[in-house]
Amino acid sequence: MKTAKTISGGRARLGFTLLEVLIALTILAVGILAIMRLFPMSLVQQRRAAERTVIASLARTQLSEIRTGGVGQSLVSWLQSNSYHVVAQAARGYTLYDSWRGSATRMGGSDVDLYRVVFTVRLHDGREEEFVTYVTER
Repeated sequence: MKTAKTISGGRARLGFTLLEVLIALTILAVGILAIMRLFPMSLVQQRRAAERTVIASLARTQLSEIRTGGVGQSLVSWLQSNSYHVVAQAARGYTLYDSWRGSATRMGGSDVDLYRVVFTVRLHDGREEEFVTYVTER
């Protein structure tokens, strides 16, 4: 290793010792490993967000049919067609969900025409997402 004279006349070392290099590499490796652990988690979260966006669009479409029609024949016919809907086997490769179901519960007493409508979507991995709206007589 080369040495250089300092102003006081003593010798000073140039460069890093092996121990300093090992400590720096260890700190760098720990930082890189921590960052690398974040990537798989962020990819899973991104995929779930994309799935949720697609099924939220499906739910928004289905629930808007009820909200525009209100309680009455619109709600009854919607419940009949959406009480339990299974996606065809051939179409499952193109969708993110296996099935969906809808239900309605009357809220309040007999003098109130308010219904809580629940739309539940079952995804391929077994998770279920639930969307809720309230409908009243128009």
